[in-house]
Amino acid sequence: MISKTKMAGLMVALMALSAPMVYADNGGGDKDTWHQDGDRHQAKEEHMMAQVLNLSGTQEKQLKDIKQKQRDAKKSIFEQMKANREAFESEIVKATPDMSKINDLQTQIKTIQSQMADDHLSFILDIKKLLTPEQFAGYMALEKEEDLKKHEGHEGHEGFDHKDWAK
Repeated sequence: MISKTKMAGLMVALMALSAPMVYADNGGGDKDTWHQDGDRHQAKEEHMMAQVLNLSGTQEKQLKDIKQKQRDAKKSIFEQMKANREAFESEIVKATPDMSKINDLQTQIKTIQSQMADDHLSFILDIKKLLTPEQFAGYMALEKEEDLKKHEGHEGHEGFDHKDWAK
């Protein structure tokens, strides 16, 4: 077993090593190259997480498969959400918007949001089944740290303090 102190040290090391990479567009707009770079970064990040959490080879592969399944599901649902939000925005700016259409789109958006919450819970429970209690605690700490990093840029926005949000 890894002591809490050692786990904390390993998590700090992982965070330092997995600082966000910046992908610069060289003007060519080569989307495939950008995706390949992102995939390589993601694979490296997942491997480092596996090392920090002391995952077995089997656990590492299963975690990768769970995450890929989640990414695939998210892609589809985000596309649905985007289409509904665009339709909603198009309708709402009209001089005489169709309130029935707006209400239907709002209902669809709420349904998608609910589905996203259900999918996220299922994802977390799948990971919890895969990992030991210590590994899962470490995984959740790493994810919380990553979420805080993602939201740091929102500090200056009126009415939004990420420190309060993270409590």
